[in-house]
Amino acid sequence: MKVVAVLGSPRAKSASTRLADKVVETLQGDKEYVKFSLNNLKVRGCQGCGSCKGKTEICVLTDELIRVLAEVANSDILIFTSPIYIGEITSQGKIFVDRAYSYYKPDFITNPSPSRLSAGKKALLIFTQGNPDAQTYLESVHKNYLGYFSSLGFKTASHAAVMPFSPAEENSAIEAEGKKAAEKLAAL
Repeated sequence: MKVVAVLGSPRAKSASTRLADKVVETLQGDKEYVKFSLNNLKVRGCQGCGSCKGKTEICVLTDELIRVLAEVANSDILIFTSPIYIGEITSQGKIFVDRAYSYYKPDFITNPSPSRLSAGKKALLIFTQGNPDAQTYLESVHKNYLGYFSSLGFKTASHAAVMPFSPAEENSAIEAEGKKAAEKLAAL
């Protein structure tokens, strides 16, 4: 089993990154685990050129995100994480989401099987925020991205977690929330 984590936090030891690690630690069986911290890569946003819908079947930009997109395409499980900043995923995460547009077939709007990805892939989306009211941002964000990744052909689960501000409380929250997220993934 190959698990690819695409980490949208600009912080190396963020709650969302630690949650992804906890999920993988909880998974049963042999697995290859590959992590990409988007903040550490030299990437460009989608150019809206449409080349992936005719000229080629992959994104034509030749930056470090090409490897990430290829690894996700060759994985069994995608774990995508992002903290919520100003009501939305991070800009680092959004670049990945926009460039994942290249996974769609040219006729994706009318095609009943719109994705180029092989069937059976699973995705776990992990979103965190410090605001204690989950309805403030988490619910709408995870609903939007759950729909997007599902439309790409992933069997998708989403886990939204409010993270406490105290480091001591955060460690126990990571343990508990990571196990809950892993259960959602296992249920797919």
